[in-house]
Amino acid sequence: MTTKTSTVQGALFGDPVIVETTDHGPAATQDPREVARVVGLAQDPGLFVVERSGRVLRADAARPGCADALARHDGDTVAQLLDTGHLRLGGTHHIHHAGSEGPARSVLVPKATRDMVSRWDHLRPIPEPTRAPEPQKAPQRSTGLIGVDVVEPGKALVCLGTTGQGGTVLRDGGRYRVENDHGALVGHASSYRAAARLLARYHGFTPGPVEIEHEHRLYRR
Repeated sequence: MTTKTSTVQGALFGDPVIVETTDHGPAATQDPREVARVVGLAQDPGLFVVERSGRVLRADAARPGCADALARHDGDTVAQLLDTGHLRLGGTHHIHHAGSEGPARSVLVPKATRDMVSRWDHLRPIPEPTRAPEPQKAPQRSTGLIGVDVVEPGKALVCLGTTGQGGTVLRDGGRYRVENDHGALVGHASSYRAAARLLARYHGFTPGPVEIEHEHRLYRR
Protein backbone atom coordinates (compact mmCIF):
# COMPACT_ATOMS: atom_id res chain seq x y z
CA MET A 1 0.00 0.00 0.00
CA THR A 2 1.36 3.39 -0.96
CA THR A 3 1.65 5.87 1.89
CA LYS A 4 0.84 9.54 1.49
CA THR A 5 3.92 11.76 1.45
CA SER A 6 4.59 15.48 1.16
CA THR A 7 6.33 16.34 -2.11
CA VAL A 8 7.20 19.31 -4.29
CA GLN A 9 5.40 19.76 -7.59
CA GLY A 10 5.36 22.67 -10.01
CA ALA A 11 2.39 25.02 -9.65
CA LEU A 12 0.14 25.53 -12.66
CA PHE A 13 1.75 28.65 -14.09
CA GLY A 14 4.05 29.80 -11.27
CA ASP A 15 6.41 28.73 -8.50
CA PRO A 16 6.54 25.23 -6.95
CA VAL A 17 4.03 24.44 -4.21
CA ILE A 18 3.77 21.75 -1.55
CA VAL A 19 1.12 19.11 -2.29
CA GLU A 20 0.02 15.79 -0.83
CA THR A 21 -0.11 12.85 -3.22
CA THR A 22 0.17 9.09 -3.21
CA ASP A 23 1.46 8.57 -6.75
CA HIS A 24 3.91 10.70 -8.70
CA GLY A 25 4.72 8.67 -11.84
CA PRO A 26 2.41 8.68 -14.87
CA ALA A 27 0.38 5.47 -15.30
CA ALA A 28 1.12 3.81 -18.67
CA THR A 29 -1.65 2.31 -20.80
CA GLN A 30 -1.48 -0.48 -23.37
CA ASP A 31 -5.13 -0.04 -24.41
CA PRO A 32 -5.29 1.10 -28.07
CA ARG A 33 -8.82 2.43 -27.50
CA GLU A 34 -7.58 4.80 -24.79
CA VAL A 35 -4.69 5.92 -27.00
CA ALA A 36 -7.04 6.55 -29.94
CA ARG A 37 -9.41 8.55 -27.70
CA VAL A 38 -6.63 10.78 -26.33
CA VAL A 39 -5.19 11.33 -29.82
CA GLY A 40 -8.70 12.39 -30.87
CA LEU A 41 -8.80 14.94 -28.03
CA ALA A 42 -5.44 16.35 -29.16
CA GLN A 43 -6.95 16.92 -32.61
CA ASP A 44 -10.32 18.27 -31.43
CA PRO A 45 -10.79 20.36 -29.35
CA GLY A 46 -7.00 20.41 -28.76
CA LEU A 47 -4.67 19.94 -25.78
CA PHE A 48 -2.01 22.06 -24.07
CA VAL A 49 0.84 21.20 -21.68
CA VAL A 50 2.00 23.59 -18.97
CA GLU A 51 5.74 22.84 -19.03
CA ARG A 52 6.36 24.23 -15.56
CA SER A 53 4.01 21.73 -13.89
CA GLY A 54 3.42 19.06 -16.54
CA ARG A 55 -0.35 19.71 -16.24
CA VAL A 56 -2.37 18.83 -19.35
CA LEU A 57 -5.25 21.14 -20.31
CA ARG A 58 -8.13 20.66 -22.76
CA ALA A 59 -9.06 23.58 -25.00
CA ASP A 60 -12.51 25.08 -24.49
CA ALA A 61 -13.99 25.42 -27.97
CA ALA A 62 -16.64 27.84 -26.71
CA ARG A 63 -14.08 30.18 -25.10
CA PRO A 64 -11.01 30.80 -27.28
CA GLY A 65 -7.85 31.13 -25.20
CA CYS A 66 -9.39 29.21 -22.26
CA ALA A 67 -8.87 25.61 -21.21
CA ASP A 68 -10.01 23.07 -18.59
CA ALA A 69 -7.93 20.51 -16.71
CA LEU A 70 -7.78 17.08 -18.33
CA ALA A 71 -8.50 14.03 -16.16
CA ARG A 72 -5.38 12.65 -14.42
CA HIS A 73 -5.35 9.31 -16.28
CA ASP A 74 -5.77 11.08 -19.65
CA GLY A 75 -2.92 13.45 -18.74
CA ASP A 76 -0.74 10.42 -17.94
CA THR A 77 -1.55 8.98 -21.38
CA VAL A 78 -0.57 12.29 -23.02
CA ALA A 79 2.78 12.19 -21.16
CA GLN A 80 3.30 8.59 -22.29
CA LEU A 81 2.60 9.46 -25.95
CA LEU A 82 4.90 12.50 -25.77
CA ASP A 83 7.69 10.32 -24.33
CA THR A 84 7.33 7.80 -27.17
CA GLY A 85 7.10 10.46 -29.90
CA HIS A 86 3.49 9.65 -30.86
CA LEU A 87 2.58 13.20 -29.83
CA ARG A 88 4.77 16.33 -30.01
CA LEU A 89 4.82 19.74 -28.37
CA GLY A 90 4.06 22.72 -30.58
CA GLY A 91 4.09 26.46 -30.08
CA THR A 92 3.48 28.42 -26.89
CA HIS A 93 0.05 29.97 -26.23
CA HIS A 94 -1.29 32.24 -23.49
CA ILE A 95 -4.01 30.22 -21.75
CA HIS A 96 -6.62 31.08 -19.08
CA HIS A 97 -7.50 28.28 -16.66
CA ALA A 98 -9.33 28.23 -13.30
CA GLY A 99 -8.69 31.91 -12.62
CA SER A 100 -5.01 31.69 -13.59
CA GLU A 101 -3.27 32.49 -16.85
CA GLY A 102 0.11 31.80 -18.35
CA PRO A 103 2.05 30.05 -21.13
CA ALA A 104 1.25 26.53 -22.29
CA ARG A 105 2.43 24.58 -25.34
CA SER A 106 0.05 23.02 -27.80
CA VAL A 107 0.06 19.25 -28.38
CA LEU A 108 0.55 18.20 -32.01
CA VAL A 109 -0.41 14.89 -33.63
CA PRO A 110 2.17 13.75 -36.21
CA LYS A 111 0.90 12.25 -39.47
CA ALA A 112 2.34 8.84 -38.55
CA THR A 113 0.18 8.80 -35.41
CA ARG A 114 -2.93 9.89 -37.31
CA ASP A 115 -2.32 7.08 -39.82
CA MET A 116 -1.79 4.57 -36.99
CA VAL A 117 -5.11 5.45 -35.33
CA SER A 118 -6.86 5.44 -38.72
CA ARG A 119 -5.63 1.88 -39.33
CA TRP A 120 -7.01 0.84 -35.93
CA ASP A 121 -10.33 2.47 -36.77
CA HIS A 122 -10.64 0.38 -39.94
CA LEU A 123 -10.05 -2.80 -37.94
CA ARG A 124 -13.26 -2.32 -35.91
CA PRO A 125 -13.69 -3.16 -33.19
CA ILE A 126 -10.35 -2.02 -31.83
CA PRO A 127 -8.82 -5.13 -30.24
CA GLU A 128 -9.09 -5.67 -26.51
CA PRO A 129 -5.84 -4.96 -24.68
CA THR A 130 -3.67 -7.99 -24.03
CA ARG A 131 -3.26 -9.11 -20.44
CA ALA A 132 -0.15 -7.65 -18.87
CA PRO A 133 2.47 -10.33 -18.08
CA GLU A 134 3.08 -11.18 -14.48
CA PRO A 135 5.92 -9.13 -13.00
CA GLN A 136 9.21 -10.99 -13.03
CA LYS A 137 10.68 -9.06 -10.11
CA ALA A 138 9.67 -6.69 -7.36
CA PRO A 139 9.10 -3.06 -8.38
CA GLN A 140 12.17 -0.84 -8.14
CA ARG A 141 12.31 1.83 -5.46
CA SER A 142 11.44 5.41 -6.34
CA THR A 143 14.06 8.06 -7.05
CA GLY A 144 12.34 10.56 -4.76
CA LEU A 145 12.40 14.16 -5.99
CA ILE A 146 14.26 14.45 -9.32
CA GLY A 147 16.13 17.73 -9.77
CA VAL A 148 16.61 19.16 -13.28
CA ASP A 149 18.99 22.15 -13.34
CA VAL A 150 18.92 24.00 -16.67
CA VAL A 151 22.43 25.48 -16.54
CA GLU A 152 22.22 27.13 -19.95
CA PRO A 153 19.67 27.24 -22.77
CA GLY A 154 19.35 23.73 -24.20
CA LYS A 155 21.44 22.02 -21.49
CA ALA A 156 20.36 20.55 -18.15
CA LEU A 157 21.89 18.38 -15.44
CA VAL A 158 19.67 15.72 -13.86
CA CYS A 159 20.04 14.44 -10.28
CA LEU A 160 17.89 11.41 -9.39
CA GLY A 161 17.06 12.31 -5.79
CA THR A 162 19.51 10.80 -3.29
CA THR A 163 20.40 7.82 -5.50
CA GLY A 164 23.73 9.33 -6.61
CA GLN A 165 22.72 8.72 -10.24
CA GLY A 166 21.91 11.25 -12.92
CA GLY A 167 22.83 12.42 -16.37
CA THR A 168 22.82 15.27 -18.88
CA VAL A 169 20.14 16.53 -21.26
CA LEU A 170 21.10 18.41 -24.42
CA ARG A 171 18.82 20.00 -27.01
CA ASP A 172 19.14 18.06 -30.27
CA GLY A 173 17.05 19.64 -33.01
CA GLY A 174 13.39 19.52 -31.97
CA ARG A 175 14.00 16.98 -29.19
CA TYR A 176 16.47 16.37 -26.36
CA ARG A 177 19.45 14.00 -26.30
CA VAL A 178 19.72 12.15 -22.97
CA GLU A 179 23.13 10.96 -21.73
CA ASN A 180 24.26 9.14 -18.59
CA ASP A 181 26.97 10.43 -16.24
CA HIS A 182 29.66 9.09 -18.57
CA GLY A 183 28.32 10.79 -21.71
CA ALA A 184 26.87 7.62 -23.26
CA LEU A 185 23.61 8.00 -25.16
CA VAL A 186 20.56 6.80 -23.24
CA GLY A 187 17.90 7.96 -25.71
CA HIS A 188 15.88 10.98 -26.81
CA ALA A 189 12.95 12.71 -25.11
CA SER A 190 10.38 15.39 -25.91
CA SER A 191 11.10 17.60 -22.86
CA TYR A 192 13.32 18.00 -19.79
CA ARG A 193 10.62 16.32 -17.70
CA ALA A 194 10.40 13.33 -20.04
CA ALA A 195 14.22 13.11 -20.11
CA ALA A 196 14.34 12.96 -16.30
CA ARG A 197 11.85 10.09 -16.25
CA LEU A 198 13.81 8.29 -18.99
CA LEU A 199 17.03 8.54 -16.94
CA ALA A 200 15.25 7.21 -13.85
CA ARG A 201 14.03 4.14 -15.71
CA TYR A 202 17.45 3.69 -17.35
CA HIS A 203 19.06 3.48 -13.91
CA GLY A 204 16.41 1.03 -12.72
CA PHE A 205 14.23 3.35 -10.61
CA THR A 206 10.58 4.30 -10.61
CA PRO A 207 10.48 8.03 -11.53
CA GLY A 208 9.51 10.37 -8.70
CA PRO A 209 8.24 13.95 -9.06
CA VAL A 210 10.34 16.28 -11.23
CA GLU A 211 11.36 19.82 -10.24
CA ILE A 212 12.89 22.00 -12.97
CA GLU A 213 15.07 25.01 -12.09
CA HIS A 214 16.36 27.34 -14.78
CA GLU A 215 19.67 28.38 -13.21
CA HIS A 216 20.72 30.34 -16.29
CA ARG A 217 17.78 32.68 -15.64
CA LEU A 218 18.35 32.97 -11.89
CA TYR A 219 22.09 33.57 -11.97
CA ARG A 220 22.83 35.55 -15.10
CA ARG A 221 26.48 36.47 -15.59
